Amino acid sequence: MSPQGEPAGRSPEPEPHESDPLEGLPTLGGASRRSLWILLVPVVLYAAAPLVANRIEPRVLGVPFLLAWVIAATVISPVAIWLVARLDPAYRTGAVEPVPADEGGAR
Repeated sequence: MSPQGEPAGRSPEPEPHESDPLEGLPTLGGASRRSLWILLVPVVLYAAAPLVANRIEPRVLGVPFLLAWVIAATVISPVAIWLVARLDPAYRTGAVEPVPADEGGAR
């Protein structure tokens, strides 16, 4: 044991800094992020499938209409996500999006 009551061979843990870890990084500065509404397109497509496309006829390229609907929604979803990422001001400016873990809560 060292004179300070710590086990020998261990260095004391550094004291946490009170400064903001995100300081100096670009932020949005209150910019509107309306492009995030496009993320509702895949949700609506999948949610509407049983209501709108729940039938076998007509067949699209030889597959039932419901399956064609789900395939189309699966193809459209990543395109919508890509589009949102490109239109989002946070992506264009390289801004940091703080998450609760960044705030230094309980450790």
